[in-house]
Amino acid sequence: MSINFNDFSKDDMSDSTSAEGCTQEDVFEREIRTGARTRFVHKPNPLVERSYQIFEYNIKKSNYEPVGEYVLLNKDEDPEITEKTVINIITLLNGKHDLIDLTNLTTTRLLYNVVPEAQSGDQTKIILKDYDGSGVSKDNAVFTIRKGVFQ
Repeated sequence: MSINFNDFSKDDMSDSTSAEGCTQEDVFEREIRTGARTRFVHKPNPLVERSYQIFEYNIKKSNYEPVGEYVLLNKDEDPEITEKTVINIITLLNGKHDLIDLTNLTTTRLLYNVVPEAQSGDQTKIILKDYDGSGVSKDNAVFTIRKGVFQ
């Protein structure tokens, strides 16, 4: 069996998101219903408010396994912005470039800093920061993914 992870179109993504970008259908239920498989998917973390789990499709096991997470630190951020940011990260992880434009939702830029390997252990850890153009950037979220996922 061969799965081309890059053939998943953004038309198929419209099934899982409304006009506001909020998830309506569970990604695993959609996968069963449509048979469409992307390499990476996300799902809200049921244990931590405003955080998301990142899953990678395992061809040998024919299911998704957790490989990372996105944890929001800035609790003042609009949930719509948070979800669309996660969708953009998943889109990039899947090798696509059709990102959601967030310029009409926020006045800040999203910067990032990769934590040195010696401090991040068996994960790649990225600190996302908000920058409003004045002063110092503020921590926004932490994105972690298991080492070896991209090798």
